[in-house]
Amino acid sequence: MTQAERPQCIQNPEHIDAAAIRAAIAAGKQVLVQFNTLAKPEPLLADLDALAATCGTALTIRIYGYDPRVFDASILRALPHVASLSIDYHRQAIHLEALGELRHLKRLSLGVYELAQADILQLESLRGLEYLHLGESAKNNIDLAPLRHYTHLASLVLEGHHQRIDTLAGLPALHELSLYRIKNKVPLDFISEMGRLDRLLLQLGGRESLAHIEAPLLKKLEVIRVRGLETLGDIGRFPLLQALWVEDQIKLRQIALGANPVLERLNLHTCKTLDSLPGLATLPALRQLSASETMLDIDALLAHGLPASLTHARLRTGRKTRDDAIAAQLVQLGYEPARPG
Repeated sequence: MTQAERPQCIQNPEHIDAAAIRAAIAAGKQVLVQFNTLAKPEPLLADLDALAATCGTALTIRIYGYDPRVFDASILRALPHVASLSIDYHRQAIHLEALGELRHLKRLSLGVYELAQADILQLESLRGLEYLHLGESAKNNIDLAPLRHYTHLASLVLEGHHQRIDTLAGLPALHELSLYRIKNKVPLDFISEMGRLDRLLLQLGGRESLAHIEAPLLKKLEVIRVRGLETLGDIGRFPLLQALWVEDQIKLRQIALGANPVLERLNLHTCKTLDSLPGLATLPALRQLSASETMLDIDALLAHGLPASLTHARLRTGRKTRDDAIAAQLVQLGYEPARPG
């Protein structure tokens, strides 16, 4: 997320400055009003709810906690018009059925570590969600089967939860999927059946290979710290892929880039055994390349291994003297520093 994309954050306000919030939203900002001390309905919640009724998902209300207090979700009844809600970093919560009364909800982040309601997704009012983030819990046992009714769900983030994860294959609007801490024993074959998937993030968890995953509409793929990963398969099987980010993969020795016609951005970081990128030199659209702490032969890349389309490059070994020399050489060759993201 760039600085421009970060929401304007208002922490524990004593009153709601509706004019300032409306002005920020009118200027294109997302606004986050968050509380970590809210334990009972307060007068300002009425003002906040009135604002939520007209601001939609541009205004997110967040109630979070870092201590052993039990979160009483009945407080949500004071926010019937909220469209974007985050309840996270709670150890325990009661009265989560109050979520079922939020008829305008479009975005929800839910993080309760000792979550007792594994059937929380059965609440009918949640079926209109467009974005859902289910945070990690002690048992990671939320039943995902009710998601089959979530016909508007476009973006989903799962941290560890995998019960009936194959249900995701049938969601007609889902095009962004982020999976954290999914164990190696959980099959990911369902991903190939997701007809609209254009962005996929896999982080943590375990997996030896991703070669069997097909996603013909995929535009962005991120693979970060997936334990045991040895191969991604030929990246050329994603003909619309524009961005690839691979990080902290200590067993990955090669990334076959294939004949990818539109790949523009390639980020490879802390892949300490990676020494081969077949197809790199012939990529027709690659503009940005950033690689750090790999086994790639940088001298060979600079001599004859970079595509003609490349305009931005950042190549680092982790050794300052060497990296300074490489940076100077890249400037001499006419490359701009690669931008993050």
